[in-house]
Amino acid sequence: MYENVCYKTLFLKEVIFRIDFPSPLEGIEKQLPNKLTKAILEKFPISEPQKTHAQEFQFAGPNFQSKTSEIMQWVFHGENRKKSLTIEPTSFVILVRDYKSYEDFIEDFNHILTVLFNENKDITAGRVGLRYVNLIDLNEPEPLEWKKHVNEQILGIIDFHEEKQFLTRIFHIVEYNFDGLSVKYQFGIANSDYPAQIKKKQFVLDIDAYSHGAFDYGDILNCVEDAHVKIQDIFERSITDETRQLMKQKNDVQ
Repeated sequence: MYENVCYKTLFLKEVIFRIDFPSPLEGIEKQLPNKLTKAILEKFPISEPQKTHAQEFQFAGPNFQSKTSEIMQWVFHGENRKKSLTIEPTSFVILVRDYKSYEDFIEDFNHILTVLFNENKDITAGRVGLRYVNLIDLNEPEPLEWKKHVNEQILGIIDFHEEKQFLTRIFHIVEYNFDGLSVKYQFGIANSDYPAQIKKKQFVLDIDAYSHGAFDYGDILNCVEDAHVKIQDIFERSITDETRQLMKQKNDVQ
């Protein structure tokens, strides 16, 4: 329904694409394959690898053990550091803070994932996730009044309270399972000044969609597309035409 919707100005704070691998990637402890590194640097030219610690929990009957090991985290950034890519043995993550369009976003991860799966023929993803964090940030009075900008049907969490001047945070979580596509929708006033009382007019629409299974490269692309469609649908149903005017809707496809 909303596939052709596109905006000039976005309230997106960040977009996160994440793959989790059921088995650790092999051969990346000391360096990444040359072809993979080359593909990454074409999109993320700043390389900042770092060491981090991973914790493993083991259960043996009534006994419980915790094991900590040092792993290499392969971190890359875009030229303006508004996007980053992180590869660990068990995960692949792209974070974008300067999101332009879905096509640009897809091009980045598709360019790199193609090489990653060509270099590792036997790998599959156990979890594929896509998350859009929107922050409607307005320089207006009345920080608890959102009926002009947000669908009234999700504002009951605000209207319920009589002593609104004392509120410090108003947040709601809704979770769905759309036949295998799980969605966690968090929305409300997070309040960047918490635990002080709410003074800034900011409203969060945080939509996280993910699938579990055994996914090859083609499956991952399908999972991302399904997640994007569902996220866009929930976002559009959550906002008003007033908010769409602020974002300056375009006619071309996002």
